Amino acid sequence: MNGAEEIRFGEFILVPGRKLLLRGHEEVRIGQRALDLLVALAQRPGMVLDRDALVAAVWPGRHVDDSNLRAQIAALRKALGESEAEARHVLTVPGRGYSFIAPLRAPAPRPAAVATGNLPTRLQPVVGRDADIALIAESLAQRRFVSLIGAGGIGKTTVAFSVARRLAASYDQPPLLLDLGALTDGSLVAGQLLSALGNGAPGTTGGLPAMLGQAHRLIILDSCEHVVGAAADLAERILAAGPRVRVLATSREPLRAEGEWTYRLPSMESPPPGQALTAREALAFPAVALFMERVQAAGAMPSLTDADAPLVARICRQLDGIPLAIELAATRVPQFGLQALAERLDDRFRLLMQGRRTALPRHQTLRATLDWSYNLLPPEEQRLLRRLAVFHGCFPLEAAVTAATEADEDPMEIIGRVGGLVDKSFLTLQPRQNEMAYRCLDTTRLYLTAKLEEAGEATDATLRHARYYTEVFQQAEALWDKLPVAEARARLTPDLDNLRAAIDWSLGAGCQTCLGIALTIAAVPLWFALGLLDEARRRLETAVTAFRGEVDPDLRQGMRLYAALGTVTVFPATTLESAWVNTLVFAEKLGDIEHQLRALNGLTLGALRRDHREALGHARRFRDIAWAAGQPDDGPVGDRLVGYVLHLQGEQAEARRLTEAMLARYPRRALQPHQSKLNFYDQRILAKSTLARIMWLQGETEQALALSDEVVAEARALEHPFSQIFALGMTAWPLAYLAGDMERAAAARALMQAEFRQTSGWVLWSDIHLALEMIAREETEAGLALLRSLIAGMPPTAFTAQMPMMHAGLVQALLRLGQAEEALTTLDTALADARNSHRLWYEPEYLRMRGEVLLAIGAQDAEQAAAAHFTEALAIAERQTALAWSLRAATSLARLRRRGAAGLADRGLLAGILARFPEGSRTPEISEARMLLTPC
Repeated sequence: MNGAEEIRFGEFILVPGRKLLLRGHEEVRIGQRALDLLVALAQRPGMVLDRDALVAAVWPGRHVDDSNLRAQIAALRKALGESEAEARHVLTVPGRGYSFIAPLRAPAPRPAAVATGNLPTRLQPVVGRDADIALIAESLAQRRFVSLIGAGGIGKTTVAFSVARRLAASYDQPPLLLDLGALTDGSLVAGQLLSALGNGAPGTTGGLPAMLGQAHRLIILDSCEHVVGAAADLAERILAAGPRVRVLATSREPLRAEGEWTYRLPSMESPPPGQALTAREALAFPAVALFMERVQAAGAMPSLTDADAPLVARICRQLDGIPLAIELAATRVPQFGLQALAERLDDRFRLLMQGRRTALPRHQTLRATLDWSYNLLPPEEQRLLRRLAVFHGCFPLEAAVTAATEADEDPMEIIGRVGGLVDKSFLTLQPRQNEMAYRCLDTTRLYLTAKLEEAGEATDATLRHARYYTEVFQQAEALWDKLPVAEARARLTPDLDNLRAAIDWSLGAGCQTCLGIALTIAAVPLWFALGLLDEARRRLETAVTAFRGEVDPDLRQGMRLYAALGTVTVFPATTLESAWVNTLVFAEKLGDIEHQLRALNGLTLGALRRDHREALGHARRFRDIAWAAGQPDDGPVGDRLVGYVLHLQGEQAEARRLTEAMLARYPRRALQPHQSKLNFYDQRILAKSTLARIMWLQGETEQALALSDEVVAEARALEHPFSQIFALGMTAWPLAYLAGDMERAAAARALMQAEFRQTSGWVLWSDIHLALEMIAREETEAGLALLRSLIAGMPPTAFTAQMPMMHAGLVQALLRLGQAEEALTTLDTALADARNSHRLWYEPEYLRMRGEVLLAIGAQDAEQAAAAHFTEALAIAERQTALAWSLRAATSLARLRRRGAAGLADRGLLAGILARFPEGSRTPEISEARMLLTPC
């Protein structure tokens, strides 16, 4: 017996090639049909096979009653020693089919397959499109960008997927599908690509060169007609970013983008009228071949006869050779027969063709087909299908039941009807994590939306839809504390399109303000986990406007709404502080300690833009309330917050004591609950980031960089965008830059640019980092030009405007280019702003730099003034316990006065500072200082 042909499960061995089932070494007596069913199921373990798939596998080309199938399944279960109620091997999935669920002891034999990426699995063959598929594949081999153009229902997506599968082996990476059909907002198109590329953070396309520069793959942009302009822009950006990437787009119209070649997909060829064709001749036409394949799959007409060929040819002509229309018609042959079907189609199209001499436009043909097919459904299926039109993208069975079940209906009947709609091709199956989801084709959904309006059911169905997703996302709020971020995000991301639709309706035409606000609040964690900060803020601002219009507002809902708005508002200062002030007012009225803390945390961060003493007041109030409340985690967070503000004020010793105390007291766990309470940052990552910065300032350079690497690794392991942003932007990059390690700095910036292009503020931040790296590498003119352009577009209250390294880098560039007077003005402005806002951690370096600028200007008494600045900088650095600044100031002083008694004293001072660094410290600045101590 060849082990490669065996399927082992439990105590059984199935040998498909020999039609043999063994229990141990004994053959199990089982009927041939039941054994064939077992083979079909066991060769696709875990998959749900519907009636048609099983009939095609066991009774090919024959019509089989459902009772016969059920009888053979029962015989199979008997042979396996189980019942339907206690299924261990074959599970009945109501309304869908059967699935083999027994664990395999050895993998079933499978032919080697080419990876097809995220393309959906096709369960039916593609019929009649071989020539088109070959021509498109040939075009893609010669050209980088091909658009597949045609009317709705013409089969563009089917053909595109077939082309991708055919070409999969030609590329280094599997094909990547981007389904744009569910989008109505062009601004979301680029985010779909970034999310599909695997960073979970949609947004703009600035990071594409890093993602696609080395890629060799085919990217499919499917259903572009809703967002054609954005899709055209995205296609051009993809081609520019990846020289070995090919793009295949499907749309009702050309994208009219640079480099585009269009292939217009024709209708399937049907037999011309007036010809008496045999069955064999008729089947040579793709439309007839498709019709008969689908009729046979539906269990009718095992073969086409010469007598029926003219009638089938007529039906295909009436349907204009449109695949969707043909497939819908074929599913009704078992019910009506060919003659009645042809007559109904003839009546319908004659009505639509009145007054027209030319061929019917494709979109009208599709609508006629949908009208006809819809009217053939029984009333209860029509009602269900109409109501499913409220779903955007995929939806689970539970959602369908919730949205469509009336009080007097049995949910099991709805489940059965959903299965029937899948059989009739109104719904398609789509895998979704551990379950199957459903989807209504977009063209069909648009058609059904009008039917829903005509029936007067739109408001009720859309309200059910909005309530369902409100409950889903409110229940999911607990997931963010219990599950890793990546897992919670994966569970909820498939609902994003329905979430947006429910919010838009509730806060728009539906006038369900309370519901819309609740859904918006509940969705914030998902937006954060996906990095969709700008979208979250826009939607929350809309919800705030709606809340303000309420006659009798819910204070608790208002508190949560403002807290959510404050949480997602990182860069607009006015919105940030207004949101947290309102949160605090509501929280104090309600006695809600958690939201008081959230508000004070937000107000602390907001005040950091203006006055660090005010920020310290908010932070200390947070700490007092937190410790008084008795929550074991909140008090340490208060210590961390106070320590962070003190660090920025230059009080490094006390800041370090509080930060280390927080890390000692705050629990270690995979996911921190304060992620959802305090601005969606992991608190231990925030504390470690602050500690790494303090360690660098206190001369522990190697230790600080090592801790920085640890923080980035932990943040990336969490897959939590904003913890990663803090670790990279506030710690990894600044420390590498300050340490003079531009290679390390560039690596940190590259991560930011690749993964967080979804928020304009982060983009600005990383672009400033790039400009500073260029200046540090002595690409001074280009770096200065970029830096100036970025500063020019920055509002004065922007968080980024306060980056001291940005001002220091600007001064360095100006000084290097001989513009010392402008450098002095720039430096004085930055120093005055730092002192006015009490953001003093960089003050010693500003003073030292001012001395260097005065030396460059060369005014009278410049050396004396510079020495005074160096001395003052050294004194402040010593008071701050900032050994790194002390070394820089002492080095400048020793360099200035290298000779005489003063020089000797300065070198002695420098030697004493060097001795305080950890043994074995090796940095460029330490090396320079040691050279100054070498006798001339």
